[in-house]
Amino acid sequence: MFILLSGWTFFAIAQPANNSPYARYGLGNLNTGVNVRSAGVGGISIAMREDSIPYLVNFINPASYTSIGFTAFDIGVYGNIASISTATQKQNVNKANLSYFAFGFPILRIKVRNKVDSLAQIDEETGFVKVNKRILWGGAFGLREFSSVNYSATETLVDQSGLFGGDSSFNYSYLFQGDGGVNQFFIGLGLEPVKNLSIGMNASYLFGRLNRIQRLEFDESNHFNVKKEQYTDVGGFYVDYGLQYSLVLKQDTIIRKKRNKFSSNQNVLIFGATFAHPMQVRANSTLLAQTYRLSVYNEDVFRDTVAYNVIKGGHVTMPWKYGVGVTWKNGENWLLGVEHSQELWSTYKDVNGKNDSLADAWNTRIGLEYKPMVPATSRGFWAYFGKMHYRIGGYYGMTQYKVRGTQLANYGITLGFGFPMSRTRAGSGKYVQSMINFAVEWGQRGTTKGSLLLEDYWNFKLGFTLNDRWFIKRKYD
Repeated sequence: MFILLSGWTFFAIAQPANNSPYARYGLGNLNTGVNVRSAGVGGISIAMREDSIPYLVNFINPASYTSIGFTAFDIGVYGNIASISTATQKQNVNKANLSYFAFGFPILRIKVRNKVDSLAQIDEETGFVKVNKRILWGGAFGLREFSSVNYSATETLVDQSGLFGGDSSFNYSYLFQGDGGVNQFFIGLGLEPVKNLSIGMNASYLFGRLNRIQRLEFDESNHFNVKKEQYTDVGGFYVDYGLQYSLVLKQDTIIRKKRNKFSSNQNVLIFGATFAHPMQVRANSTLLAQTYRLSVYNEDVFRDTVAYNVIKGGHVTMPWKYGVGVTWKNGENWLLGVEHSQELWSTYKDVNGKNDSLADAWNTRIGLEYKPMVPATSRGFWAYFGKMHYRIGGYYGMTQYKVRGTQLANYGITLGFGFPMSRTRAGSGKYVQSMINFAVEWGQRGTTKGSLLLEDYWNFKLGFTLNDRWFIKRKYD
């Protein structure tokens, strides 16, 4: 199953998943890259530790890999329904795509005996004191969509000022087309050098092709049309870093007399930070500009080549990125988090050394998750709703797109649900469990003012998390 899903992921992830004309700038539309659980809580992930079943892979902050208790395979898909409108026109677009797959696992753990007088450490089923294993090393690898390009736009104008010569006015059109994208294959490692402090790093390889075509076409025969094609092949290494610190504020013990159940109500603050410095990612580029006319079958009949330029061994300069966040957890029942991130796209340079009119972007997110206190052993239709995870969140920020002097805002709200599958015992006091996660997101980007475009979109995201006990050294008495 892993091989088949990986092969399908590699094929499907290269397919564009949007139709936004703003993707003509920079590397295209950037994918936030969060897993489906985080997508349901507004996209917060910097201070998220996946330290309870089911274990997920938070590849936004590699420091979180130390919280993965068992092997986790995480895969996410999404569909997009959007409308793109101007002040007078509107177009609907629908797309679907595979977003990511990730594989996380613990590498090295040490045993930590808990105090006998702490009821919070009593196993729910056996009543014996737990012996925990603190993870020192954790790792992950996977493939995700970094950015995507897929657009087609036309603007028709009238030459009344003699811009192209001649005494009479005529119509001419600008046509913009693009497709492709950049994918990210990453291998990450998390380390816990001291208790409650984790650091991590993702080493990635960015690869893909960006295809952009611009046309200038006239509705009369005295002028040749012009077509400019530019293909950029990206293939280079990229690194980002993460840090997390857990601060235990309070730990209460709740004793449930019915069925002799014990549970812990632990209040924890998790502080997180991510960082990526500018890096030059290798890229090659080919530019070809030709004059042409359209045949009776609407095909291009090329007349002459007016520009041809090939750049081998070039590079694109990735910008500064950093983010901070904090999450409050109350046992496994409540989670509340907020984070802020910035990406300095004004420092970005394409393969030609140009910034492509990009500006510094920022984003602020907030999210809430709730899981009712229903024992895992409870059965029945209504009991299942008490085992589900309920999530809500929102975000607001400014994108890297600055068009005609206006920087475009992006904001939205999210709603998510976690559907747990049956859990199985994996040793003393340990369990593995899989989960189906679902998130829906509504958002808007851009504006209709100043002859710009407004994108109104719905994203539907579905994730599958599979947990199992792999890479365990067996011992026999």
